[in-house]
Amino acid sequence: MKHLKENNESYISHMLFAGKIGIYLSLVSTFFVVHSLFPFVKIPKDYNLEALKRRVDSWNKYSKERLKK
Repeated sequence: MKHLKENNESYISHMLFAGKIGIYLSLVSTFFVVHSLFPFVKIPKDYNLEALKRRVDSWNKYSKERLKK
């Protein structure tokens, strides 16, 4: 597949990477929806906006490194 070749990935590595991101973002969004309805429920530190930014930055770094191979 063109997308996999362009990103120097196998089908399995792509599935694991994209799946991990999807699951993490689903968890984050769930915490934020619960917090929006019940403001007294705090968002866990591992899922707050700062943690999300760190994760996105690390995923972006990994994606850029893949292209150099």
